[in-house]
Amino acid sequence: MPSSDTTPLKVLSIHWGFSLGGVAKYAALIDGVGRQATVAMLHLCVLGRNWPIDEVTLGDLDARRIWLRSRVDLSWIWKVRREITRIRPDLLMTHGFNGYFVAFVANLGVRRPVPVVCSYHGLYHATTPLRRLVAPAFNRFAEYFLRRRALGIATVAEFTRRYLVSRSVAEWKIAVIYNGLKDAPLPDGERSAVREEWGAGEGEIVIASASRLDPMKGVAHLIDAFARLAPRHRDMRLVILGRGTVEDELKRQSAAHGLDGQVVFAGYRADIKRCLAGFDVFALPSLAENHSIALLEAMRAGKAIVATDVGGNTESVHDGREALVVPPADADSLALALERLAADPDLRARLGDAARRRFCAEFTEDRMVEKTARWLIACGERACRQGARGQQ
Repeated sequence: MPSSDTTPLKVLSIHWGFSLGGVAKYAALIDGVGRQATVAMLHLCVLGRNWPIDEVTLGDLDARRIWLRSRVDLSWIWKVRREITRIRPDLLMTHGFNGYFVAFVANLGVRRPVPVVCSYHGLYHATTPLRRLVAPAFNRFAEYFLRRRALGIATVAEFTRRYLVSRSVAEWKIAVIYNGLKDAPLPDGERSAVREEWGAGEGEIVIASASRLDPMKGVAHLIDAFARLAPRHRDMRLVILGRGTVEDELKRQSAAHGLDGQVVFAGYRADIKRCLAGFDVFALPSLAENHSIALLEAMRAGKAIVATDVGGNTESVHDGREALVVPPADADSLALALERLAADPDLRARLGDAARRRFCAEFTEDRMVEKTARWLIACGERACRQGARGQQ
């Protein structure tokens, strides 16, 4: 462990895969902890040649990459151990089931295991039938690891903290640190250009979602809700940003509703801030969330929001104050909220302004990074105390 205030705490952040999504963005955000404290954040990623990788985000990190020939290539075990031996970190930091498993195996049989701290972003929700069979085992292992092996846990919402406590994880281990984003204005002059890409005129109301296209994101319910509105609101357009396992299924659903002219599947977009300039309403129809980064992006942009009452969503926005909040999997309620916002520009402006103010007060990158830095320093000090006791 560092012996003085000027010696950085060395934290090795371990990732199994680096796919599109909130965890990848989280990794990029916590990379900035060195600006707030004497912490050196390093990254180690175990990757497969054909795995989906968020190259844009990963490219922003100074990450060591370990490549696998296949999913049964076990060479990662000694390669990870070799990197840990070379780097000699004070803490390992892991994210999600696979990261916990890597740290668990890397520390097996080691005379002096490296203390492990974890970020926890919620339950593993499988996206294929085969993965659904093993999902309960993944979640049980994660909870075991957090109970028995983790020195400290950073959760992204109070909702998530309560869940872990209900699973017998010690409350003293858990810190709630909300996700944050760098504050940045929307690009000037992009509204008309990006809407033109989607075939939307200036007089149309653009409702949009941005997420992975998997069942838990609830986009099927958003399409059903839009289908209720489309026949009597030809001035509305639904734009769906993202890719995922149910993309083809959602396209078939849209076609079955006769929405080909009003629903646009825009695919994955790395320029989400530019896209937000073209939105009038942001919809988050998720069936499960912990602390949605997509929701924070919409708040930062000052957009009118409809969000479902799941997980940590209502820790970010409050119904009638910064958003309209509706029950999950309820296309009728979602349609009513969307129609209400589409019909009332003053309400859209009021909710958007309030969402923007709340983002600036609670969910900026600087606030998140500062709290994460303090938490990591506290975990390092706890590890020192435990190590000193172990040597007595």
